[in-house]
Amino acid sequence: MGEQALRFLQAGIEGTKGSPVSATRQLMASITNPNFNIPRDFVQEDRGTLVDSIRFVEGIKDYGFTIAQDQGATFEDIGWFFLTSVIGTDAPATINTAAYTRTYTPQTTAAGDTLNSATIEFGDDTQEFECEYCEAEGFTLGFATLAVGQAAPVTLSTDYVTQSLSSNTKTAGITAPTVETILATNATFYLGSESTAYASLTALTGSLRSFNMTYANNLGRKVYVGDGTTFSNIGRGRRVVTFEATVEGNSDGVARFTEWDLGTYKRMRLLFQGSVITGTTPATTRKFRIDGRFVLTAFDPLQSVDTNTVFQITGRFMPDTALSDAEVQFLLVNGVSTYT
Repeated sequence: MGEQALRFLQAGIEGTKGSPVSATRQLMASITNPNFNIPRDFVQEDRGTLVDSIRFVEGIKDYGFTIAQDQGATFEDIGWFFLTSVIGTDAPATINTAAYTRTYTPQTTAAGDTLNSATIEFGDDTQEFECEYCEAEGFTLGFATLAVGQAAPVTLSTDYVTQSLSSNTKTAGITAPTVETILATNATFYLGSESTAYASLTALTGSLRSFNMTYANNLGRKVYVGDGTTFSNIGRGRRVVTFEATVEGNSDGVARFTEWDLGTYKRMRLLFQGSVITGTTPATTRKFRIDGRFVLTAFDPLQSVDTNTVFQITGRFMPDTALSDAEVQFLLVNGVSTYT
């Protein structure tokens, strides 16, 4: 019947890029912004007829889509998405019996593409479609301005390119994982000088009102003679990671103005915590952490939230020797033993 209520989204990490695999995980998200484009140029010729064209030339396929957790990213799913968007190494360390910790440090100078590719399945009760060699162009991650009477989830939208789109058969038997939403209200924001170790940054309270990161991989899909109408592999471009935030218009906000005015480098840590992971001894909570060194690129003092003046700031993350010369680093602690 093609019922919307029966739509599904599931995926598996590919062992070899472009070689399809069966799905192993249901993704608690929605597929949006489809762009499945096969260019067809209709040839113009002088044929002595009013009919515009009798033939066309088919171009190289341009396929992409977004997977959105726009009502709440989860401690359990975000690690899977990072394998296709940040770095494709799934080597967790076991801590406190039943918890698993992963550090995602994005590629800096290593040759080749260190992202994993995925086979992604989506559809409904009538039809399943499959995309192979899916890698993330990038993602947006963050939370809107906190307000009374509203939920405060962290949201994640990951933009994918893919080599193919085909009709296929859904991998059966995959059940929904147990997940927990990452909440902005359970976060702590730390800030300090670029010479201060991340673990020694000072918690800044009464300041941060919203935060949104844009992570752009700038991938390059490569097509060679003999490839036909699809790309054969993906190259890495220069990554750009930026953020926009809203801060309270108090003395701390004025400090942000001074830092923007002087071009001062800063270090930040944004730590989100969740509930205790079942079976951990001692008890260990879910965690998601962002570390990064940045410089502010824009400052707007003329904004407001309710009765308060707030400042809108924009920043760009910059390489940091403490992060292996990457500009950001992510830490994840959850109860997921493997994504691959």
